Amino acid sequence: MQSSIPYRNCLIHIESFQLTHSSGWIPRFTLMRQDDVPSCRDRLDKVFWSKDEADEFALEDAMQWIDQN
Repeated sequence: MQSSIPYRNCLIHIESFQLTHSSGWIPRFTLMRQDDVPSCRDRLDKVFWSKDEADEFALEDAMQWIDQN
């Protein structure tokens, strides 16, 4: 998956991560809007077995967040 995806008036940067080498992947995204401070969101309540799964969830979560705001 691309790490930066344009959506509406934002650029979504996907940055899923692991707390430790043997832990699951935590979805994270950063939104960048024109003339605005970047917004970052970690979903510590969601853990996935693979980075791809976490990235996919982070992208869907970011799009929902943009649509609601």
